[in-house]
Amino acid sequence: MKIKLFLLIACVLSGVALSHGQEPDEGDIQFRNETKVYFLPYKKTDKKGKEQKIISPFIMGTIRVGQDVRHFVNERIGFGFDIRLNNYLKFTPSYYYVAEQKTKNKKAFEHRLRFEITATKKWSKVELSTRGRVEHRIKHSTADGTRFRNKTKVAFPIKNDDGEEIFTPFAANEPFYDFNKKEWNRNEFSTGISKKFNKTLSGEFFYLFQRNKSSTLKRLNAFGVNLKITLD
Repeated sequence: MKIKLFLLIACVLSGVALSHGQEPDEGDIQFRNETKVYFLPYKKTDKKGKEQKIISPFIMGTIRVGQDVRHFVNERIGFGFDIRLNNYLKFTPSYYYVAEQKTKNKKAFEHRLRFEITATKKWSKVELSTRGRVEHRIKHSTADGTRFRNKTKVAFPIKNDDGEEIFTPFAANEPFYDFNKKEWNRNEFSTGISKKFNKTLSGEFFYLFQRNKSSTLKRLNAFGVNLKITLD
């Protein structure tokens, strides 16, 4: 029953967002993919003899197909580290190179430095996380900028009789604060399902609605899949 209700809400929200249509240079529909590959983690054994990952390096690649899913509009490549602070907190510094062309004949390139802390709490039927991220954007053709993003996510693991997770519906919201403009100028709402296929591969299938206050693209509908590959 919970699964059916969640899927119904997701479909309604998607339909409402898409029904507004996309006006030239003000809206867009995109397909998004981000793939992270984790490798060679530094592990440590705790007091109970359980081995835990303390530092997990990763590389990342992103593609976004926009302009109504007809052209590549964003490509990224980078690397970073997940650093486990304790059972609830994780610190992640990272670097990305970004090539972007949101609208026709408008290209931009930048180096992006990101620093984030994620707090996560898990219960038997629900998981709650919040991520605070500071991004410093070193741009090639315009002034540099810094912004803060805070993503809050709630997930509902669906498990079988043995307690193993089958898949996990989720919903998340992320407002953006621009330090240069001194305003909250973007918000992203997303919903979807994540699933761990095996020890190495997990995926996240999602829909996202973005609204922008001070941008050429005022609103954006996106769907896609994020992949996580773990090589121990």
